[in-house]
Amino acid sequence: MTEYTVPAFKTFIDDLRDHFAKELPETEHWEGVRGILKTLCADEQMREKSKEWPAKRGVELQLHHDPDHDFFVGGLIRQPKHQANVHDHAHTWTVYGVLEGDERTHVYKRLDDGSTPGKATLELLAQSEAPTGHVDIVPPWVPHSEWGMGERSVAITVRSQRPGGYSQNRFNLETGETNNSHRGLELIPTPV
Repeated sequence: MTEYTVPAFKTFIDDLRDHFAKELPETEHWEGVRGILKTLCADEQMREKSKEWPAKRGVELQLHHDPDHDFFVGGLIRQPKHQANVHDHAHTWTVYGVLEGDERTHVYKRLDDGSTPGKATLELLAQSEAPTGHVDIVPPWVPHSEWGMGERSVAITVRSQRPGGYSQNRFNLETGETNNSHRGLELIPTPV
């Protein structure tokens, strides 16, 4: 197993591995992951470590990919005033925690039935502030977008599988067009 220099991150991975081994019902499982990530997002040493990570659009830092349970832990470092495209994570679950900074999360509801390729009608369902320590659960197929509200923000993701091996949808709110050729962000292995 990988060695980590931040004690809270090692504990976090150990706790996630124990949690994944329980094989709980889906909703209960991801609520448990949310609680574990909330603890990590409160850790000052982890926050200090994240200051070493560069902000670059289109990149997710690969902090851990579990060999037994296949879950993925990533780091997203947002440039000032970043606005992510509206997208989903296809069939995968994601728990998204703000380690540092302020973000705003936009969650959309798809109004059409998806039967017209390349087209979608979305409605804004919720918009919520996501300050340091805030943790969201993003279920499969839910269109959403994260906006950085300050100079820099850092988020930690826990995903049900490593991104990049499946297509995700992107949504253009102005034209109603969709594109499902997106395979996720560039992954850069990063020690913690």
